[in-house]
Amino acid sequence: MIRKSEIQGFEIPGQLERLKVRLFADDTSVFLSEFDDYADLETILNTWCKAAKAAFNIKKTEIIPVGSVAFREDFVNEYKEHGKWGNYPQNVRVADEGSAVRILGGFFGNGIDDCDIWAPTIGKVASALDRWGRGHTTFEAKRHAAQFTSAGMTQFLAEVQGMPDRVVQRLNALTRRFFWKGNDHPTVSMDQLYQPLAKGVPVRTKTNMGLLCRRPFRALHARLDEAPR
Repeated sequence: MIRKSEIQGFEIPGQLERLKVRLFADDTSVFLSEFDDYADLETILNTWCKAAKAAFNIKKTEIIPVGSVAFREDFVNEYKEHGKWGNYPQNVRVADEGSAVRILGGFFGNGIDDCDIWAPTIGKVASALDRWGRGHTTFEAKRHAAQFTSAGMTQFLAEVQGMPDRVVQRLNALTRRFFWKGNDHPTVSMDQLYQPLAKGVPVRTKTNMGLLCRRPFRALHARLDEAPR
């Protein structure tokens, strides 16, 4: 009904149809232009609810102003002072500058910091890696743990939100510290650990080779110490 209505919505460059609404399950995102009236949208919603015997929870409505900085500030200030703007629903949340609104797992808003959005997820990854690292975990187990946490726990948000470079660096640092228990001079580079199993050198093989190399030197030094001078 909204798509076929007189609501103009947003014109997106390169798209044939104007953006009016996005629907998923019980979540609805409507895009109103400066020429649209919320009262027209409300009429459509009431008609649909009457036919479907459903109800929209207006109190959960959240508004993200779109436009110039001056317009957005006026919109937010008007809502804060009077609790309304034109025909828009009263006393609902209006996202001001720097405040994010969650829509289907993604976060949207004006002037939001993507790294702040990632902070809770990074905290969960760090906590999970800390729990995994408390025991005597083998490298094989650490590989699975890193896939469960650094990769698995970030996959959805990375898909819907994107992952800033600073977040990538932070996750890499957490993973590196987890593998080497905070050692600043690991014996195997991360580039080597990133190699596929068919190409990489198993850590246990490299470690065993190091032990085999050290033993002859120890034996040689012992013999030299015992030899007459």
